[in-house]
Amino acid sequence: MALFIDDRARERSSDPLAERVRTAAAACQISFQRIFIESADNLAGTMSAAPLVVLLAPDVTPLFATARLARSLWPGALIIFLAPALRLLVLQNELTVRGLFGDLYRMQDADSARLADELADHMAAAVRRHARSATVEAINTHLLRQIPQPTNVRRLLQSNQYLASVLLNAPDGIVFLDAQGTINLWNDGAMAMFGYDEDATVGRSLDFLSCPGGAGDTPTLLSVLAEVMDGHAVMRRDVSLCNAVGQRVDVGVTLAEIGDERGRRLGFALFMRDVTARNRYQESLAAEHERLLVTLRSIGDGVITTDTAGRVTLLNRVAETLCGWPLADALGQPLSRVFRVVHERTLEPREDPVSQVLRTNAVIELANHTALIARDGSRRLIADSGAPIRDAAGRLIGVVLVFRDVTEKQRIEDALLRARQLEAIGFLAGGIAHDFNNILTALFGNISLMRLHVPPDSPMRALLEQADQAFYRARDLTQQLLTFAKGGAPLKKTGSLRALIEDTARFLLHGTKTVTSFTFPDDLWSAEFDPGQMSQALSNILLNAIQVMPAGGTITVGGSNIRLRANEVPPLKEGPYVRLFIEDEGPGIPETDRERVFHPYFTTKESGTGLGLATAYSVVQRHGGHIGIGDSRRGARFEIYLPAADTHSTSAADERPARGEPDGGRGYVVIMDDEEPVRTVCADILGHLGYEVELVADGESLVSLYGTRFAEGRRPDAVIVDLTVPGGMDGREAARRILAIDRDARLLVSSGYCNDPVMSAYRDHGFVGVIAKPYDVRELAANLARVMRASHDKT
Repeated sequence: MALFIDDRARERSSDPLAERVRTAAAACQISFQRIFIESADNLAGTMSAAPLVVLLAPDVTPLFATARLARSLWPGALIIFLAPALRLLVLQNELTVRGLFGDLYRMQDADSARLADELADHMAAAVRRHARSATVEAINTHLLRQIPQPTNVRRLLQSNQYLASVLLNAPDGIVFLDAQGTINLWNDGAMAMFGYDEDATVGRSLDFLSCPGGAGDTPTLLSVLAEVMDGHAVMRRDVSLCNAVGQRVDVGVTLAEIGDERGRRLGFALFMRDVTARNRYQESLAAEHERLLVTLRSIGDGVITTDTAGRVTLLNRVAETLCGWPLADALGQPLSRVFRVVHERTLEPREDPVSQVLRTNAVIELANHTALIARDGSRRLIADSGAPIRDAAGRLIGVVLVFRDVTEKQRIEDALLRARQLEAIGFLAGGIAHDFNNILTALFGNISLMRLHVPPDSPMRALLEQADQAFYRARDLTQQLLTFAKGGAPLKKTGSLRALIEDTARFLLHGTKTVTSFTFPDDLWSAEFDPGQMSQALSNILLNAIQVMPAGGTITVGGSNIRLRANEVPPLKEGPYVRLFIEDEGPGIPETDRERVFHPYFTTKESGTGLGLATAYSVVQRHGGHIGIGDSRRGARFEIYLPAADTHSTSAADERPARGEPDGGRGYVVIMDDEEPVRTVCADILGHLGYEVELVADGESLVSLYGTRFAEGRRPDAVIVDLTVPGGMDGREAARRILAIDRDARLLVSSGYCNDPVMSAYRDHGFVGVIAKPYDVRELAANLARVMRASHDKT
């Protein structure tokens, strides 16, 4: 059976082309019926089998509904479309998609009679060969193979088949719209993408794909269609749509207008690709990139990356700060311009680290003493490493540099090295001072004995007085050596700070271009202080003043008495204090450095150690005082507060022992010292003063002798114990054992290490007095006399 549908116009029933087709069909004994689309609903009951459907129309658009209806009535029908002026419409509509039509024939008026005759012959042959059992697909295949077609028709048929296969199998969504934007074609890719089948979409507009509430700033599909309708031939956009279950689908769409050869709009072709995974991946990459940037911004090292040409591609914030280049300015710049490295001392340019990495293809580290020259010319010491950057395939794609500012670290390391060297020198100085004190003790003990035997009017007396003055200078020098060597708790004495600071200043400023101006009141209060340690602290401040005035100047040194109220000078308590000040005419101390001048290792001098003012601060703190920076109209002014011992003035002359004859005495004295000259001179001095003396060289001998004499009932009235005994029992252990024998033993500790903690806290170790070496006859006699009086008072 065959069905002939002429859908061109009701009044054109005698059309020549239609009549020729009827004639051809009659020759094949095929029954044709002339019907219109309005009566097509009645076809299902009149056709007993799938017919051969021939559609005749002037254009494709009016046949959309007719073709779909025929296919729905007879799924196995072979549909042939005849149309004058037919053009290739595969990408414009769905006439040949999914087998809706079997063949397209271009039949122009000039050759319509010949083509109709040929068509009739081949239709008849196909029917006879396949009879009623022949399938529509076989008939279609036979017709394609048997009907002699013009070259353009054959190419058209082949193109239709190729394009139909593409449309059917394309993974992307392909949708054809008519001129009003209604869906005519919905391929399998669109169905897989959104979950809507063809029946649910054909004949609808695109708005059912829009997400409820919109998708932010993402354009809608209808807005893209509106742009094309407004005259844009092709539009490409990313839109967010919703599938059948309400899930968001990110889609990259291309929408193009379809027109005929006359420029008339026939419809639209919509191509859609699911870019949800791509967008998620891009979002993941963006998030990873942001995490990387946050990490790079957060780490304390500078990071620079370059490409293989050595041009900067990234700087983190630390690198921006160290190099002085903002990222926006540095991008694309040669690394050698942004990252200028030179030798710290010679300023010779270092090799570009990127070149080293590219040349060696390995991780490299910068050589020692490398400095980075920033954009503003400032210089920093850096430690740096460079490494190649490789992609997933192992190809070198750039270089990463990681570097840090080690200026402060290097300064601290240098300071620590100097401190270690100073410590080593300190140990040496301490040993020298100890041995020197022993020598001074023997030397000036003998000078003191000579002075005792020389008449007051003898010319030798003046020479001995000069030697005596030199002794005190030498003793002060060894005291400074010991302070430099050990520090420790101060061995305080009550005295005049004026005498100490005047002597220290005159000694330091001798031979320099600097002069000193002293402004002390006559009634300056006395204080308790360790002369050696306090002299060292004052020396450090004075030396600092001398160094900041290389061309010379005046250092003003003065003092005053002051009673502080509570919290007037934190952290000092209220009470009487002696205030000293040292003021220079140098450049002064910047406000930014005032909080740091007393920090260990802080220095603004090229060759400074940063220990001088820190040592002064430590000494003053150990004396219960305070040191700070005062206001000055010219240079720097340091102020020192020390607790006053009493509110009576002490003259400088009070600091020296009286030059009269030493006090005599009587009693039994034992001396323990490892140095034989010291033992001998002490025995001679004490013997001359009237004491009975017995000598031992070490702690074991002293403990044995004391035990023996105590058992005999001859307890010594005083025992002078040397604190340090190389290779033997020292004075601390000997004292402990003697006190175990006799808890009332009268022990005096003596040492050339006068800064030893035992010397300042002697009572904690069982001693009743202290004698610091070197000492002369008057000091030794005075200390013994005090102990003897205490012993006799107790008995």
